[in-house]
Amino acid sequence: MLTKTRELIEELRRNRIRYCHWKSNLALAESLAGETDIDLLIHRQHAGQFRILLSQLCFQPAVTTGSGSFPSVEHYYALDEESGVLVHVHAYYRVITGESLTKNYHLPIEEMLLQNTREEDSVVVPTKSAELAVFTIRIMMKHASIVELLLLYRYWQEVLQEINWLLESGSIEESVSLVEQWLPALDGHLLAECITALKTPASLFRRVDLGLRLRSQLRPYARHSMIPNWLTGVRKFLTMFLRRLHGTKRGMVPRDGGAVIAFVGSEATGKSTLISEMRRWLGEHFDVEQIHAGKPKSTWLTLIPNIFVPALRSLLPGSRTTQVEAEYAQGKQSERTRTDYPLTFAIRSALLAYDRHALLTRAYGEAANSTIVLCDRYPSLLNGAPDSPQLSNLVDSANGNSLRHRMARIEDRLYREIPAPDLVVYLSAPLDVTLSRNAARGKTEPEEYVRRRHARTASLQFGKTPVYEINTDQPFDQTVREVKTAIWNAL
Repeated sequence: MLTKTRELIEELRRNRIRYCHWKSNLALAESLAGETDIDLLIHRQHAGQFRILLSQLCFQPAVTTGSGSFPSVEHYYALDEESGVLVHVHAYYRVITGESLTKNYHLPIEEMLLQNTREEDSVVVPTKSAELAVFTIRIMMKHASIVELLLLYRYWQEVLQEINWLLESGSIEESVSLVEQWLPALDGHLLAECITALKTPASLFRRVDLGLRLRSQLRPYARHSMIPNWLTGVRKFLTMFLRRLHGTKRGMVPRDGGAVIAFVGSEATGKSTLISEMRRWLGEHFDVEQIHAGKPKSTWLTLIPNIFVPALRSLLPGSRTTQVEAEYAQGKQSERTRTDYPLTFAIRSALLAYDRHALLTRAYGEAANSTIVLCDRYPSLLNGAPDSPQLSNLVDSANGNSLRHRMARIEDRLYREIPAPDLVVYLSAPLDVTLSRNAARGKTEPEEYVRRRHARTASLQFGKTPVYEINTDQPFDQTVREVKTAIWNAL
């Protein structure tokens, strides 16, 4: 059991909040380890006290995107700092269940579950007979929909395992008795047939027939009529399908909104590796996008000019960005007039500024719509720094009408318009460490280039944006935990 989960269970007990972990208790150990949701049914009279308790334990609320939310159901997340796992509490104040996509039924069985309880791993859970009744209703209702049957097929073996586990000490007769008491609209004999059909298991045709009959009897508890419910299911299925194509597993976002998290630092400090790790970690729960501000994709305006960049680099090696940066870093630009640096470098810098401006303003908008954007590199306020304005310190202020000067003004304006990130994770490592890492990785950069970037990233400036500094010359697991903590505190 995770430390954060243990704290939650102990505080629920200490504050005498009526609750139970109401479903999927065969996998309770996985839930307590943060591998799956913690599905808690909370007595409605204790809802306010429960929310205060979650806040005290640093749980943050989250919401589903689009039309995926359900009444009386809330989501909360907290970071277990020891393991780096996000603990997901799926809180119910009413039993809202049914098809997985629409959950169209409110079953008035909250007291049935809260009164008939036992303890497992110090957690209050329903008796197996009570859980057997709810589990059977949930699974059989999925048999009444083609879409739900397709989804059910993926974990059918787990269904068979769970029904047998519940019947080890649960009683069909007791389950029927509870249903007849708390769900008078449902025929107890039908429930018994459904349990047997799952245990055997019966043929698909038989299970579908029972599912349709069960759904018909539960119609008094439906939240929507048949056609609106069907349309909602189709819409959510398409949304889920498109989300999977986009690479996002969950349509969940922090209730306080998303954020732009920038990772900056010299070469070989682990930016790409850490961003990939953070995307995997956050992407298990939230909408996440990963972008690269150091190498932004071309826009419609810059696409054609950027096509010719590789050819120009070969024909005019003195105009390469790395060459001009090297001369600037060494002070060699003072040996020639400032109007004499390559014009192609000025044009390329302005085009790059435009691409970065387009990429990062779009990222800002996505963060406002609750997406978490992880950005590899980010412009700083320091002229001449990597990924920042390059022309301001090179132009001759006495020649304000030159093309170079105009490019410098355009570049400066574009960078000034880029919104600041919500958090900067500044990664650093000793020079000898970065040189060693650079030599060991697949795509190496020239040693002089790494040295230069290491020196120039030592004084990056980001104004009032919070900057979390971390030396990556430590065990990787420790670095990951520290970065997770910094990001979670920023959300």
